[in-house]
Amino acid sequence: MKLVIAEKPSVGNSIAKVIGANRRAEGYTEGNGYIVSWCFGHLVAPAGPEEYGEAYRRKPWRFEDLPIIPDEFKWTVLESTAEQFERIKALMERPDVDEVICATDAGREGECVFRYVYNEAKCTKPIKRLWISSMTDEAIRDGFRDLRDGSEYDALYRSGLARSKADWIVGMNATRLFTCKYHNLLSVGRVQTPTLAMLVEREKKIEQFNSSKYFTVVINCGKFTAESGKIEGELNANRTAEHCGESAKVLTVTTEQKNSNPPKLYDLTSLQRDANKLFGYTAQQTLDCAQKLYETKLLTYPRTDSCYITDDMEQTAAEAVRLTAAAFPFGKEFEEQHCEPDIKRLINNDKVSDHHALLPTKEIARFNFNNLTEECWNVLYLVAARLLCAVSPKHSYEAVTAELDCGGEKFTARGKTVTAGGWKDLNAAAKSRLKGIDTSADEDDEEEALGGKLPKLAEGDIIPVKSAKPVEHKTTPPKRYTEDMLLSAMEHAGNDDYNEDDDVEKKGLGTPATRAAIIETLVKRQYVERKGKQLIPTDKGVRVIDVVPENVKSAKMTAEWETVLQQIARGQASDEKFLSDIIAFTRQLVRDNSTAEKRESNPFRFSRLPLVGKCPKCGKNVYEMQKSYSCEDSRGSCGFFFMKEMWGKEVSPTQAKRIVEKGSSITLKGFVTKRGDTVSGKLVLGDDFRVRVEIEK
Repeated sequence: MKLVIAEKPSVGNSIAKVIGANRRAEGYTEGNGYIVSWCFGHLVAPAGPEEYGEAYRRKPWRFEDLPIIPDEFKWTVLESTAEQFERIKALMERPDVDEVICATDAGREGECVFRYVYNEAKCTKPIKRLWISSMTDEAIRDGFRDLRDGSEYDALYRSGLARSKADWIVGMNATRLFTCKYHNLLSVGRVQTPTLAMLVEREKKIEQFNSSKYFTVVINCGKFTAESGKIEGELNANRTAEHCGESAKVLTVTTEQKNSNPPKLYDLTSLQRDANKLFGYTAQQTLDCAQKLYETKLLTYPRTDSCYITDDMEQTAAEAVRLTAAAFPFGKEFEEQHCEPDIKRLINNDKVSDHHALLPTKEIARFNFNNLTEECWNVLYLVAARLLCAVSPKHSYEAVTAELDCGGEKFTARGKTVTAGGWKDLNAAAKSRLKGIDTSADEDDEEEALGGKLPKLAEGDIIPVKSAKPVEHKTTPPKRYTEDMLLSAMEHAGNDDYNEDDDVEKKGLGTPATRAAIIETLVKRQYVERKGKQLIPTDKGVRVIDVVPENVKSAKMTAEWETVLQQIARGQASDEKFLSDIIAFTRQLVRDNSTAEKRESNPFRFSRLPLVGKCPKCGKNVYEMQKSYSCEDSRGSCGFFFMKEMWGKEVSPTQAKRIVEKGSSITLKGFVTKRGDTVSGKLVLGDDFRVRVEIEK
């Protein structure tokens, strides 16, 4: 009897159906020589610090108990899934089971899901590995015909185990260390803190940005316009416009033939980025949809970091192209190109590690898409459109740049003529059929900046000028991160000179499989808040980054660690050496920071108090205290505060917020004068930053 362990019930049931295990029991199915059971994600996890001794159970936490470095890691069965763990353990112990097949997700975390259970159950039976990239019946059958020895994935497991231990060592120690130091619960992590640091750094650049004006002059030449270079000062711009005559002379005309190559196939990160950009989906929402599509057998394995396929998949990809063109509404435009799909450009064996790029499966030919949610349909639609675009002809255009002289000033006109629409026509047709799409989401590229078609121009031509007008411009601050932008920044962290086409080792913060969870963790812990598509660090998030040392928030160092983990998975680096470096880093971190911050200099001393808003006098935070609303620097150089009770009336937090933001409350009833009269009035912030009552007359 062979015991198959899947990662989720839905996957287990799909596998059981294909291999003939059709007798249902509690928590598993059996038949045809197989037992199929499943986890619910992780059933087993690293034990908490309190499991390593009495010293780590004490509260409050103490510096002298740090660092916590287990000689041997302990594991715990999660309480919520303990019943299923015991069931799997009992199945492993059955005398008729002679082999265990790992059928969890084919990646680092999936390997750990299985191995943690296998090890905690103290199972010693031989392991085989099912390694598939889609959940179609054909892929499952092929996978069972080609089961691999479990030992082939030992290096992958060592990488996952090293990642788990490193996150535990850094996270548990850093969280307790900085909580002790600042007398406030501060969550600090190996990956989440550098990610937060990128958001905070961007926010500070925005706050410190000083916009400046500059001008250009635009001349209207009838069928086109031309623009001068940057001009400092409105007076100079007006003079330039006044000096422009009624005609301009063409000095030079440059024509270039340019091409825009088709896009690569999607990996998970690029899919998450586009879904955020076009639909506003969070990275987690896109991952959840991709996982559902995988389990519904419509999409290949989603947690991939590759944009390519291998050469043995050429026929599979060609079939996927044919079926996609038949199943999706933009297939007509694809067929009208009358070109042979360029499958070869999808192939790069060297850039496919565990899994190839995302592809629709054969199931799209017979699936009723009406059964999909709108979100899942949109994600599948993007993957399908990307596949057809990727094998379509290149987009070609003619870029024309003309330099003109008008009144002694040089002006430039740019335009383009599309000579072959290629993949961009197909992409536009596909997007035009989508509902709820953000049409402003496409980033401006070089071609878009060229504008429309220019008339035929030649050197020496004299062009009539209808008007010349100064145009004011302002320099703009950096944009706040969206999830699209943050995912890209996380992917390329540690590689400032990284080029998408360079054959270099990808570093980055986290992996395609974990980045969504990192963002969600920052939001859940209230270090980051969402505002539309934007991700904005909270006041607490900013303060965390202000107080943790550089090596804790270093994106470059964390990205280098991630690279080592990838090397461990390929058998090219030592997990023991990696963990030794992590332990040394943690010990030094504790040595450098084991002194409590004094109360008066502790930036978190007000963090348990309700936040009212920003101080109108100094810009720091105003908090609701026991008897007043006070700036955090009310006892220092600022001194701003006002009492919670004024003229016998309690000032509500809502009105306090309005006062600091708008300078006055609404009209309120219930103020009591010295004579005992009850009157109505407003609380008003004066020019001297004192709050007074103004009685209604």
